[in-house]
Amino acid sequence: MEKITGITNFDGVYHQYVIRDQKMIREEVGSKKSNIDFLLDPQYPVWLVRHAFGQDMGVEDYSDLKEEDYLSDNRGKNLSLHQKTGIVRDLAYHGLHVPFHEGTYSHAVGPIHAGIIEPGHFRFIVEGEEIRHLTIRLGFQHRGIREKILGKSMSVVLPFSETISGDTSVGYAVCFSKVYEEMIGIKVSQNIALFRSFLVELERIAVHIGDLGGISEDIGYYPLYGVCVTDRGAALGLMETWTGNRFGKAAVRPGRVRVNKRITAKQAKDAFFNLKKVYFKRVRPQILRALSVSTLKERMQGCGFISELDVEKNGFLGMVARMAGVEDDLRIDNPDYPGWTALPLKEEHHHYNGDVWARMYIRYTEIEQSLKWMETHLDDLDWEALWSENDRTQGNQIEKDWKPKAGIYTAAVEAWRGPLLVSLDFDNEGLVKNSYIRDPSVLNWHALELAVRGEQVGDFPLNNKSFNLSYVGFDL
Repeated sequence: MEKITGITNFDGVYHQYVIRDQKMIREEVGSKKSNIDFLLDPQYPVWLVRHAFGQDMGVEDYSDLKEEDYLSDNRGKNLSLHQKTGIVRDLAYHGLHVPFHEGTYSHAVGPIHAGIIEPGHFRFIVEGEEIRHLTIRLGFQHRGIREKILGKSMSVVLPFSETISGDTSVGYAVCFSKVYEEMIGIKVSQNIALFRSFLVELERIAVHIGDLGGISEDIGYYPLYGVCVTDRGAALGLMETWTGNRFGKAAVRPGRVRVNKRITAKQAKDAFFNLKKVYFKRVRPQILRALSVSTLKERMQGCGFISELDVEKNGFLGMVARMAGVEDDLRIDNPDYPGWTALPLKEEHHHYNGDVWARMYIRYTEIEQSLKWMETHLDDLDWEALWSENDRTQGNQIEKDWKPKAGIYTAAVEAWRGPLLVSLDFDNEGLVKNSYIRDPSVLNWHALELAVRGEQVGDFPLNNKSFNLSYVGFDL
C-alpha cells in the first residue's frame, strides 16, 4: 500500500513524501502548479494540505452552509471551507462559526484546559447528548522552531529537535541525526543503530504505560490507573540509567550516542531486567485484569470507531492506522530493527477494529512486542563498546572532519505515535536553508474529529485520551 504522508515546497519546487513498502520516499511533484492544486486532488489529505501550505485567512465562518454540506467529503463542493481567494487556509484558530439546526447547539471547549494539557479549540455541535460533529483548531503556542533553525549549524539544530514534541524527544533526535548523517556521509555502526532503536522502543513503552493509566482513569478503573502512574517510572528510570536523562535528552547525536558513564556496561545491560520484572510482576497483571472485565469492554468496544477506509482516505498514521487493522510500520524490514515481527492485525482483527478498545489493546501488545524484541537482541549489543567510547572526542572529530554536501535530505522514524518525518534543505556550509517537519499528529487529529461523531458528549474525554495526540508537534 502507498500513502502520501507529507508535502512541502522548497525553492519553488513541490515535494511529496510517500510511504511505499514501509519506506519513506521523497519525490518531486511536477504536476502541481499551485497550493490549491493539492486541495483539488483527493489523494492528498486535507489536514496535510492545510498544515503544509495554510495561511491565516481570518475568521472561518461556515454558519450559512447546510450542516450536511459542511460535513460533506466532496472536496470540490466544499472548496470554500479550505481556501479563500486562491490561498489555502491554515488549521489554527482565528474564530470559527459552524452550522447547526434547530434542536442542536454549539459549544466550545478550550483553548484553556482545566488541567496541564496544551491549549486547543474544540468546537462541538451537539443534539441532546450526542455529538453531531467536532471541529478542532490548534495553533495557540507557536514556538517558531522552523524559523529558529534557519541558518543554524548542527550543534544548534539538534537541541531544538528534542523540543518539537517532548514525549518523543528520542524519536526526533534519531530522525534529525539520520538527516545529518546522510548529509555529512557518516556511516553509523550497527551497534549504535541498534541501541538507538532500543531507546526509541523504551520511549514507546514509557508513554504506552502512562496512556493505559490515562485511559483507565477516564473510565473510572483505578487499579490499572494507580499502577501505571507509579510504574511508568520503571521505563523512565531505565532511560535515565542508560542515558543520564529520564526522557533521553542529549543522548542521540549524529554518528553516536551518549550514555551514562556513572555505571558499568554490565549494570546497563542488567538494568533492562528490572524493567521487565516490574512490568510482568506489577503492570501486566493489572492490564490483563482490566482487559477481562466485561463492564470495561462494554465501555470501550464500539466507542470512537475509525474504519480501515477512514485510515486510507485520510492518511492516518502509525498507531492510529494499526489499531484499525491497517499495517503501517516503518520498523518492518528496517535494518535498525533486525528480526522485527509485525503485530497480527488481520488475524486478530476483533482486537484491532478501530475503537477505544483497539487503542487500549494495541498499547498493551506494543509494550509486549517492544520488550520481547529488545530482550531477543540484548546480547547482540556490544555493551562494553557503547560504554567505552569517548563521546566528546567522537563529537569533536565529526565537526573537525565536517564536509557537508548541499541538498535536501530526509529521514523518518517510527516513533510511538507513528512515523516522524523530517526533511532539511542544506547550503554548502551545512546550514539549514529550509525545513519540513511533520509529526503524525498532523494527520491523526482529524481521526479524533471523525471518531466522536455520533458518540455521547461524555465519551469525548475518553476518546481524546485514547488518541493522545500532540498539540506542540502540530504547532511548530
